[in-house]
Amino acid sequence: MRTREKPMAVVFPEIGKITFQETEIPDAGPEDVLIDVEYTTISNGTERWCLTGNLTVPDKPPLAFPHVPGYQAGGVIRAAGERVKGLRPGGRVFSRNCTAPSGWRGSWWGGHTSIHVARAESVIPLPERVSTREASALLVAQVGFNGASKPHVSEGYVAAVIGEGLVGQYAAQTLRSRGVYVVMAGLSERRLEIAARYSADEVFDNRNGDFSHYILEKFPEGVDIAVETASKSRTVQMAIDLLRPEGQLVLNGFYPPPEHLLDWHWLRTKELTVHCPNSRTRDRLERTLRLIEQGHIRTDELDTHEFPAEKAEEAYRMLLDPDAEFLGIVLRWKNDDCG
Repeated sequence: MRTREKPMAVVFPEIGKITFQETEIPDAGPEDVLIDVEYTTISNGTERWCLTGNLTVPDKPPLAFPHVPGYQAGGVIRAAGERVKGLRPGGRVFSRNCTAPSGWRGSWWGGHTSIHVARAESVIPLPERVSTREASALLVAQVGFNGASKPHVSEGYVAAVIGEGLVGQYAAQTLRSRGVYVVMAGLSERRLEIAARYSADEVFDNRNGDFSHYILEKFPEGVDIAVETASKSRTVQMAIDLLRPEGQLVLNGFYPPPEHLLDWHWLRTKELTVHCPNSRTRDRLERTLRLIEQGHIRTDELDTHEFPAEKAEEAYRMLLDPDAEFLGIVLRWKNDDCG
């Protein structure tokens, strides 16, 4: 299967530069599907690190440029290979990325492209009540879901979530779906307002007080679960301080050097259990999708900005602006101007 038009893609040609340009994609094989992408959602932290050349993965070389970012999209199947079963043209799906074209120089994740060529086994059909826009945030939602699914819970459990970004919000929503009372701390008034509506039972603005003092005054023995999503060693220490003896710590951030260093004495003093969630699986993506369908995880409500894909540079400039107020950022691909 071949496409007649040139697909469009978001490309980082070099550190700090964003373009929207035509690209090549491979022909779809007998086990592939061809997907017309409608929406993609930016993964704020990871894609900021990519754009600034600061993505650090242990034992792997630095990210090569040019780079095609992204790993979460919602779209409609245009065509399916002859060996594909259970997926048909017109079906709505979640797709992580497009297969890299032969000879691409640089690195290719391929999420932010207007057309995906994807292995059928890698895409997930969407239930009727989940839109392609909602599904375009599925992988990051799964990151929060994964962390919040690790601790055991009992009636009356309380969790503190440190960080009001997307991962913290999705972790909080998942914990609440499990019956946990959630208190979230952060630094952004707008994000905390969103959290108060959709993600947490209580919110705390760290600019106006001491979160540790607030929690321990309200819960003198400490909380049962602490979820750290800010990816800083100092906030990991804060999370440990908030926990009761034999509590559970969830390290739900990404911890590059030197933030990856942890003093084990912090943990053994309270005999804590530590959960270290990582990456994604199809099973977890499907379980996250069910929570979206049931209304427990709210992706649309966490989106504060939507851009036509051809204006992707404006979207990414927000990631680089320390004063920009945003949470979820969606790129819309289905208008004719996007190719």
